[in-house]
Amino acid sequence: MPGLRWDGNMGGMPGTSTRVARNSRTQRERTDLWKRVGAFVATRRDELGLSQGDIIRVLGYKSRNAVSNIEVGIEGLPAKRAYAWADILELPRDAFFRFVTGEAESVDAPKAAAKSNGGERLTATEATLIATYRKLPPKYQRRLREQAAEFETLSRARRASKKKS
Repeated sequence: MPGLRWDGNMGGMPGTSTRVARNSRTQRERTDLWKRVGAFVATRRDELGLSQGDIIRVLGYKSRNAVSNIEVGIEGLPAKRAYAWADILELPRDAFFRFVTGEAESVDAPKAAAKSNGGERLTATEATLIATYRKLPPKYQRRLREQAAEFETLSRARRASKKKS
């Protein structure tokens, strides 16, 4: 019908949309959110034994400034990258997304991975490998597991042959 338009409003103030309401956070509220998220990210990164360089490599940032600015709260973590950050920080994706967007006050972080060889912490390379693995589609994850099993078998056979000689 002419003259009628939908403005995205599903209740609430006439003429406002959910996006407008979400963007109406004060600068102070936004800064507080950025600082809370940044402090959490820095602490979690340290718990996992990752460097800012590891984050930059895995997530494809161009410079250390971007990661540093997020960690100190100068910039917010982009919501569109929250799942990628959740993967590398070994956090539940949806819970971390809600935390980053301010829908949740906190996110519960599982204990940092410390397994590996006799309780040693994972190296940055191992953590990066795991984060990359988690981003792969299931088909490629399965293929990677199969290849890893083959490498393990080859390694065992090689060690056995060296012991015999």
